[in-house]
Amino acid sequence: MTKGFWIMLLSGLIGLALVIYAFKKDLPKGKKIAFWLIGAALLVFAVALALPNGLQL
Repeated sequence: MTKGFWIMLLSGLIGLALVIYAFKKDLPKGKKIAFWLIGAALLVFAVALALPNGLQL
């Protein structure tokens, strides 16, 4: 497995963890939005890395 695969996998997992954390914790509205946006951006980054490679694992 390539280095790109691991970067894609880790960024996707971290992004998913941040989104779940934002919804499960009782955070102030500003922090909740920040965690959600950072997590969503990491998930989009992971998908963007996967698409040029044709999702080859």
